Amino acid sequence: MLVSVHIPKCGGTSLQHVLVGIFGRKRVLLNYDPAIFRLGQASLALIPPDTQCIHGHFMSDLFDDCLPQYELVTWLRHPVQRVVSHYYHFLRHPETDDPCCRVLLGRRLSLEEFAELDLMRNEMARYLAGKPLSAFKCVGIMERFEESLRAFGDAFGLPIPARPPRENVNPDRLTPDYLLPDRIYRHILALNRRDLALYELAVARLEHPEWTYVMEPPTRFASGWRREVENYLDMQSFVRQSKRRLSASIRR
Repeated sequence: MLVSVHIPKCGGTSLQHVLVGIFGRKRVLLNYDPAIFRLGQASLALIPPDTQCIHGHFMSDLFDDCLPQYELVTWLRHPVQRVVSHYYHFLRHPETDDPCCRVLLGRRLSLEEFAELDLMRNEMARYLAGKPLSAFKCVGIMERFEESLRAFGDAFGLPIPARPPRENVNPDRLTPDYLLPDRIYRHILALNRRDLALYELAVARLEHPEWTYVMEPPTRFASGWRREVENYLDMQSFVRQSKRRLSASIRR
């Protein structure tokens, strides 16, 4: 069983189309609105017997107690770009059942004010639910979608479309990335330091798949993604040391 965790605004809608193309619509169980599974409500009885893949918005630990064996997949995105994309997505397509969207529209929040909402900070880390990156058989990077799809296909031995779809893209964005004033960029980045550490580790894994499991942070980091008390400077130091170790190993 393949379980694909769709973190909002990280390319999950495009990945959904790829998964349906690979497995067929009847064998892909989608968990969106209305959600089939919610925290604490995952059950084998809710999964059709011919299901080969579950994809949607849910935390990565949702199926730990009900699926005897499964492989995890997710996609990440640079945290600043993810937050900005979420902001403009809600403005284009209001989701009134989402508390952040209701606050955004009700208070007419600016981008910075939206980024400061608790549920918008470190959302990728929250969706990983305390799991280290090594718990995922594949972690894609949205900015490198086609390259990530090839890595996904290699990891699972699955055929990948020659022209991957790009769905749910902001039609008003004229550049590959959202361009922000430096002050706003740094402010949003500071609010998402855990997500940045995860993102940098995932990029290193994509670039050096042979070192996937060596790249994991020490246990004290891997077990602490859910907690606010995390030593970001130590994590950044680990990322830098890991990249140097990878480069030195490859040169040898």
